[in-house]
Amino acid sequence: MKILFACDLDGTLIHSHKIRRDGDICVELYDGHEQSFISPRALDLLKKISAQIIFVPITTRSIAQYHRIFWTEDFSPKVAVVANGSYILVGERCENFLREIVDEKISAELENLREKYSTDDRFDICRIVDESFLFLRCRDDLDAEKISFDTKFIAQHTGKKIYLFPDGLNKGAALKKLAEKFSPDKIFCAGDSEIDLPMLELADVAFFPKKFGGKNFVTCSSAPTFAEEFLQQISEQLLWLK
Repeated sequence: MKILFACDLDGTLIHSHKIRRDGDICVELYDGHEQSFISPRALDLLKKISAQIIFVPITTRSIAQYHRIFWTEDFSPKVAVVANGSYILVGERCENFLREIVDEKISAELENLREKYSTDDRFDICRIVDESFLFLRCRDDLDAEKISFDTKFIAQHTGKKIYLFPDGLNKGAALKKLAEKFSPDKIFCAGDSEIDLPMLELADVAFFPKKFGGKNFVTCSSAPTFAEEFLQQISEQLLWLK
């Protein structure tokens, strides 16, 4: 049986230095500081699972941000999807994936939004990510979910971070394209935010750290134990499926 395991990274498979525990393994440095971690148990399970099935990270991280992650000498994903689906990394190659939906009209709208919100004092970061979508971070004293935008782009939030995505640039569309590429018999997915829901809803089994409707959803605890929980469950299901 061919199985595809599509997984979000931040808050799902890896976690912030803010919630690191003793013994956690650093997998990312930023400006010389330890930024992201994975637990030894999660890493061990991930290695064993990846040896049996197709593991593909699907992340909103930019190409450069993804390349900041260092795995281990004996393990690194062979394929990854970045920029919320815009690009696929296969070994050392970076190829367009959903990038074709970002046409000249969408590119012009992205630039208009960047110009508009880069001078808006509600945001301390405003940038276009890999020519694909707009990323904003609102001030700490503001509630990101209460900020509205005059655009046809889809606004999604993770804490203080706000993403404005062109219609069709989502992890569900990326997962559909991965399924076309690999033709799996079964799909596992894991994610921790609303940005992940389009792919989670397409999975045969979806792991999420919150209660959510749908028979395919399995509720787990949040990071940093989230990864250990869903990887253990996948490992047990693989034994059953053999």
